[in-house]
Amino acid sequence: MALGRILVVDDEAPVREVLTEYFTTEGYAVEGAGSGAEALTVVRGGRADLVLLDVRMPGLDGVQVLRKIREINGDVPVIMVTANEDVSLAKETLKLGAFDYVAKPFDFDYLDRAVAAGLARVGDKAPTVSATEGDPWKRLARAAFGAARAMQPPARTSTGERLETAALAAARDAAAGRRTVAGEHLAEMQLLLDVAAEFGDLPAADRALVESALEAARRSLPVAG
Repeated sequence: MALGRILVVDDEAPVREVLTEYFTTEGYAVEGAGSGAEALTVVRGGRADLVLLDVRMPGLDGVQVLRKIREINGDVPVIMVTANEDVSLAKETLKLGAFDYVAKPFDFDYLDRAVAAGLARVGDKAPTVSATEGDPWKRLARAAFGAARAMQPPARTSTGERLETAALAAARDAAAGRRTVAGEHLAEMQLLLDVAAEFGDLPAADRALVESALEAARRSLPVAG
């Protein structure tokens, strides 16, 4: 099962191809759109959990598309993709409802984390925990990202980021059938939770939520043959 459905919107085919290949390899279902109009069709069809949207495009530009996406669906996260000279414009899109922005050439580590954070935010809006229990790995990622983003800045940039990275790595290794490696990532997460709790960086309720998701993920791992 894919980690989420990403729509890549860029008028440059090579950019779409690079992002599609990368995120497909990382375990996401990816669809491409070469224009703003095509992107809006996909969003209206409910086929995107998150949108990567180029700022500069002919016809409908990224800012116009962002405004229309917000009218169609106020919840789907949109991450703006921009050239370095347009970073100031990308920052302005945050006021229009963009979730984040990334600059070309891509820092894939940051981009990966931004996508996971955006999808985790969507998960936080689910009405009940049971809605995500069918996929323990999505539940784990959402719990980990939610807990990390509740931390104060010093802990967020150390323990929190490592917690997020371990959750994503565990999900990907489990999806690839690498049971032992996935289990090691889960053990790392448990250690990070213990450290965060010891230093008072993680409220008991958040820790309990992540540990519950950890246990569900452990139970879902295939039995070693």
